[in-house]
Amino acid sequence: MEVHDSSGTLLSSVLDRPMRSDLLKAIVARPPAALSRPEGFVDAAVLLPVWEGQLLFTVRSAHLPHHAAQISFPGGRFDDGESAEQAALREAWEEVGLNPEHVEILGHLNPTLSPFGFRVFPLLGRITQEPQLTPNPAEVDTLLWVPIEELLAAPAYAEERTPPPGNRLPNGLGGEFSEIEGQLRRKVWHYPWRGYDIWGVTGNIVHDFLERIRAVRL
Repeated sequence: MEVHDSSGTLLSSVLDRPMRSDLLKAIVARPPAALSRPEGFVDAAVLLPVWEGQLLFTVRSAHLPHHAAQISFPGGRFDDGESAEQAALREAWEEVGLNPEHVEILGHLNPTLSPFGFRVFPLLGRITQEPQLTPNPAEVDTLLWVPIEELLAAPAYAEERTPPPGNRLPNGLGGEFSEIEGQLRRKVWHYPWRGYDIWGVTGNIVHDFLERIRAVRL
């Protein structure tokens, strides 16, 4: 079966074979963009776990203080002295029971900012054997295995949003941020998938990931 993205481009050159480690490494061969940490922000990391052409997402518990019931990647803030890789692997273990010994970290995607005061480092990881996961009910309601080919073909769209009241984002940011009449705006990507809306920080990370796939397509 031929698979096309939302613009009609044939994706078989990427999707007619499993996502091998070398292809995944090519996706993150381009260095991530530099992003200074704004004053008052703390560092966090998320893991993009790939298993047999699928990305693992979590649906966050409804009672969490930030991003409740939203779709995200496993991750969270650094503990003292941790690297991004260590934080991402630890959080994936604590949230979904993904054994760090079964994850090959392949590289970094572009960091991004959360309006709740986090500088987020996304890391791409290949799961090296069939995962046996146990989500932590205090943090995760549901696990979603999303085929990458379906994300590439999703009817994605972006919107300009004003960060919520009380956000910690400073003015003068570039990239996905702009200012209109002195008001900070942010481009936020949405990826509809089987009744779910993958958006916000997660949607922007997904967009970076998929654009990198398209850039290395043979």
